[in-house]
Amino acid sequence: MKRITLIIAACCLMLGVGIAKAQGVYTMLGALHDGGTSYDPTCLFMTYGSNPSEFTAGDLIYRVNDDNVSVTVIGHVDSYNAQGALNIPESVSFEGHDYAVTVIGNTAFMYCFYLTSLTIPNSVTTIEEGAFAYCSGFTGDLVIPNSVVTIEPSAFFTCYAFDGDLVIGNAVTTIGDYAFDDCNGLHGMLNIPSNVTSIGIDAFRYCAFSGITVDPENPVFDSRDNCNAIITTSTNELLIGCVNTVIPNTVTAIGENAFSGLDGLTSIDIPNSVTSIGAGAFAFCFDLTGDLTIPNSVTTIGSGAFFQCSGFNGTLTIGESVTFIGDYAFRQCSGFTGAVSLASTPPELGNEPGWECVVFQYFGYPILTVPYGCAEVYRNSNWYDPTGLNGFYEFIEAEPTAVAEAENTVSAVYPNPTKEIARIEAEDMKNITIFNSLGAKIFETSVSCDAFEYDFSHQAAGTYFIKVETTKGVETKRVTVL
Repeated sequence: MKRITLIIAACCLMLGVGIAKAQGVYTMLGALHDGGTSYDPTCLFMTYGSNPSEFTAGDLIYRVNDDNVSVTVIGHVDSYNAQGALNIPESVSFEGHDYAVTVIGNTAFMYCFYLTSLTIPNSVTTIEEGAFAYCSGFTGDLVIPNSVVTIEPSAFFTCYAFDGDLVIGNAVTTIGDYAFDDCNGLHGMLNIPSNVTSIGIDAFRYCAFSGITVDPENPVFDSRDNCNAIITTSTNELLIGCVNTVIPNTVTAIGENAFSGLDGLTSIDIPNSVTSIGAGAFAFCFDLTGDLTIPNSVTTIGSGAFFQCSGFNGTLTIGESVTFIGDYAFRQCSGFTGAVSLASTPPELGNEPGWECVVFQYFGYPILTVPYGCAEVYRNSNWYDPTGLNGFYEFIEAEPTAVAEAENTVSAVYPNPTKEIARIEAEDMKNITIFNSLGAKIFETSVSCDAFEYDFSHQAAGTYFIKVETTKGVETKRVTVL
């Protein structure tokens, strides 16, 4: 009979049915983050019992730890209806015993939507998995005291109303997967102390930090060259960026979701040292505008790397060394007004297990400029889509050397940039050809002089290439039209 009564009491608590508080405590449990979806509040359940190691003091419920001198806080007496400030004490007394509060328990305050502020005492060493997940009412700064060593996975998952700084104590060594995922109100500086040696998957995804630093004494991570990012020192992989990140030219990989969902990120410059761009690296960066250039050093672009970056309104240029582009990589990048691939062999597109091959679905520009002589091979690949909805329906070959020689600077072209007239100077010129950024020829003329002027006032703003044939050879110059 007692067992049945306790089960009924637990069910009543779940459903919000008022019951008299009996001897004992209840513990809140829930489904944890699975890495691909979110917590499911329907999985929340409670148990109720008379465990002598558990007790209530004030508004909080505790469990005595194995050492019998410390406790874990395991919940609030009002469960997920708890309201107001949550001030966890450093110690608590019960039946003549004083206990230090050292652990905030697994899912202890999960779904406590109505808590408005949080104070963690300098006695806590561990914040367990999902401890504050979905506490979406917390505001202000989030301060992890110097006593904390471990922040377990999803500890603050979706605490998006915090609107100040995240302060991580000096003793922290481990930050678990998704620990601060979707805390997008955190907009101040992120400082990683020297003792942090493990940062989990998507630990800071969607956070909006204004800057990032890593303690110079940290043996695992760094923020070299004041780059405002977290880089794994041994691999040169950029793990976490922010709106003010400048990617150093020593970085060889941009990690999964490194910049994902950053509001206010308007431009990126990927250096020619990067060889891979991880899955979701820049996904949902809606504020990115202008051109996007994937440098010639990059070989792989991960799934969803630029998914829904719809703000780009210039030309996408894919470097000559890219061999693989993952599914959804440029899906719904609907604002692009040009597209160029410098790869003579079409990079492999998608077809990963569990994904559809929709790399360019709803891409903004259905015409692709490819290297000279490569249109047919692109047309016979899965880059071709007659509807233009999931690929390109037309392939234009760039003129020979129009792009390859674009970096030569032998001829003089000035002023550069220009709004109207550009003067071209070179000895013994024979022919002048001008290409737009897509490699399409817009002007050509035969000349026999050392100087020539071209009026760009009737051309759209952007980048142009001027190829000059002289008696000594071919020279190409880049010019920017404002």
